[in-house]
Formats: sequence, C-alpha cells, structure tokens
Amino acid sequence: MTFADNLKNIRKDLKISQNDLARRLGIAQSTVGMWETGKRTPKLDEIKRLATALNITVERLVSKNDRKLEISGNAVYIDGEKVDGLETIDIERIIESVRTFRDARKKTSEKPTDTGKTFKAPKILIIDDEKEMCELLYSYLVPHNYKVFITFNGQMGLEYFNEINPDVIFLDLGLPDIDGSEILSIIRKVSNVPIVIITGNPGDIADIHLSDLKIEGFISKPFSVEEILNTLKQILG
Repeated sequence: MTFADNLKNIRKDLKISQNDLARRLGIAQSTVGMWETGKRTPKLDEIKRLATALNITVERLVSKNDRKLEISGNAVYIDGEKVDGLETIDIERIIESVRTFRDARKKTSEKPTDTGKTFKAPKILIIDDEKEMCELLYSYLVPHNYKVFITFNGQMGLEYFNEINPDVIFLDLGLPDIDGSEILSIIRKVSNVPIVIITGNPGDIADIHLSDLKIEGFISKPFSVEEILNTLKQILG
C-alpha cells in the first residue's frame, strides 16, 4: 500500500471528507486530492500537520502495518500468501533489513546521554520515481536520525533542493519528466552537495564522468538498505 492509499483509507475510516481535512490544514482541497492520488508527496512538515489534523501518529500515517510479514524457513509470506520468485540472497537481505530496523528502534528508544551539544539531523533528499522503494528508505532512515525528503520526479526534486538545502542527495537517472543527468548538471551549477546516483544501468555513469560532473559514487539497483546506510556513513561520518 502506498502513502497515498494509506492516507485515503485513514481519512475514510475517520469519516473525514477531503474538504474537511483541507479546511483543518488551511490548504486547498485539490492539494489533498493530489496527495491521495500520488501526484504529489507531502513534505515532512506537512506530514506532521496531517497526522495532527487526523489525530493519529506520524508512524501510522507513513507505515504499512496493515500487511503481515512472516519469514519461515526459506520462504517469505505476506498476509499468509507465499511470495514466489525469491532467492536465498533476497531472503537474507530481508532478514538483515528487519534486524537493522529492530536495532535502530532499540537505539532510538534508549535515553540519550546529555553531552551539552545540539544534534542536527542530516537532511537526505531522495529523487526517484519508484514510490515503494522511497517509502521503504524513509521508514529505515528516519530511525537512524536522518531527515528524509522524497520526491518522485525531477521538477519537484529541484524544488525541494532549493527549499531544504539537503546534506546528501540520492538521484535516480531514469526519471519520468527530466533526465537525471540534467538535474545533476543544474545542481552542480550552484552547489557541491554530495550526490549519489541510483541506477539500474551502471554504464550510464561513464557519461556523467565524461561530462565532468562530480558525484560521490553510485549504487546499482536492486540494492539493500545497508548499502544506503553505509554510503551515508562514509559521506557524513
């Protein structure tokens, strides 16, 4: 279930119309409509306001806890139905991802030591049109104390870049509206922010190097959450 579907179902369960929700938020009803159709993704502050307006937690708004995941032996079951086509390495990655998320939740639940310093969470901007992958990354990176912003097309990605001034950008080359290389070129004219390319065709990286556009590296699809976390640690320390 996508964020858009989750928002729509929660709103209907609470018997709140789009117009009522828009009025509570002080925005146009069309904006709520775009959120619920997936044409636009709310920003982090908008997600927090949405949760407050619906009187629910942010976790419930962005999570997919309506689906039950089970790993038994050498098989994966979702809502009791076996997922076919998975290889052993895929199952191992799922198990490792669950462990990573569990450990992250445990760490965030521990009381932090007061060092007298104010921690500023790094801002991560993900520009990729694969919505489920972006939402998965959001759910894993936030518990690791990152502020995560996701966009599904190049135009909105550039708008977010100008607005939030991210610390790291993960950029997909195959976007529906603007080529990822063009977005990289636009950003490089004004910023040296670390950019990591996400691509299903590693050969495309050669064109970026030939264009003399600086990147921090690239990650090939499909990838694991651990690759993203390790990349962020290398860049940010």
